[in-house]
Amino acid sequence: GEGVTDVAVGDEVLGWTKTGAYAEYAIAGTVAPKPAGLSWEAAASLPVAGETAQRVLDLLRVREGETLFLHGAAGVVGSVAVQLAVAAGITVIGSASESNHAYLRELGAIPVAYGDGLADRVGAAAPEGVDAVFDAAGHGVLPVAIELLGGGDAAKERIVTIAATDAEEHGIVFSGVTGEPEAVRAGLAAQARLAVEGALTVRLAETLPLKEAARAQELSESGHVRGKIVLIP
Repeated sequence: GEGVTDVAVGDEVLGWTKTGAYAEYAIAGTVAPKPAGLSWEAAASLPVAGETAQRVLDLLRVREGETLFLHGAAGVVGSVAVQLAVAAGITVIGSASESNHAYLRELGAIPVAYGDGLADRVGAAAPEGVDAVFDAAGHGVLPVAIELLGGGDAAKERIVTIAATDAEEHGIVFSGVTGEPEAVRAGLAAQARLAVEGALTVRLAETLPLKEAARAQELSESGHVRGKIVLIP
């Protein structure tokens, strides 16, 4: 259409739709060019996880040399955030079930187990303390996060959750809204380049045809899927 300069008819793109994507055709929303070497499965998996991970890291103002505790580090958003943070020179302590600890080590994080005593385990992994907390899992972790940062309002400023429904009660930022389209598009394009270079990966759990969308939903709701579920028209 008139005024569009960054894509042309026939170009391959990845991003978000304005109408939902359980369909053979959809109206494009915020999109970026898809590198030729990036599979469609990887392209479909990247936008939501990548944008969410980068948005929260930006909100936390976490930077090179700091230590980040990432609760729920083996999930899709968490694992992308681990990779982005490690690449930026940040030490990541990531909580996950024991079965995912080897995976987190592969991504460059220091794994710790969920459950009682979490603060002590994080403290042992980061004896000099943590500088920020990214909660990608919820499950009542916000009091632990506040404790890890020393308590008080100053500590709360460096905690962001995408999962805890009681965030407001604790005075913690809940981040659930995407950023400005231009910034989102630029970030997605950069992450797509990293993905095609092999520097950023999103774990895929299952790829199903569109006609099996109900099955995909059942898998997602089971809570036992490791990675993204992708529907292919």
